[in-house]
Amino acid sequence: MAQGSSTFDQLHLCTLNAQRKLRKTVYVFYVCVSQWFLIKQQAYKVSLAGSLFFAGLLVGNVVFGPLSDNRQETCLFFEVVFGYVSALAPSYEVFAVSRLLVGLMNGGIGLVCFVLTQEYVGKSYWAMTGKKTLKPMTFAIGIALFGALGYFIQPWRSLAMAANSSGVLFFLLSV
Repeated sequence: MAQGSSTFDQLHLCTLNAQRKLRKTVYVFYVCVSQWFLIKQQAYKVSLAGSLFFAGLLVGNVVFGPLSDNRQETCLFFEVVFGYVSALAPSYEVFAVSRLLVGLMNGGIGLVCFVLTQEYVGKSYWAMTGKKTLKPMTFAIGIALFGALGYFIQPWRSLAMAANSSGVLFFLLSV
């Protein structure tokens, strides 16, 4: 009997832990969606913010790419500023516009970063630093670090602020 009850207690404890984790996950999602009442007719706005970022990235590559060759610090500065505006946005509309502007600036910076890595290493190392090795690897490492950061920093506004802080460091190093 004692053996069966300890197994039952362990199973019950495991179920309680799973329920707590599920409640925490549901709560985080609930806060993000319910903060601006993105339900029913407004549910499309959840994915619209991501689409606006990528639309800004597309336009930023075309428009700001050639211009940012001389002004990469300016693009980085505005990307950091608009990232903080996203984190502190008082309404969904401000959040969505700031995500579009972050995408615009990110598009301008992306091309410059690629060209600068090619110029610094020389022609013999272009294959290693090009689109198929170093750039995707650093992107994957960044996504993994963001996931780890998100595990420790739960409120999405705090996470956005912490993730943007590295941009401040890079801006200060580039000036």
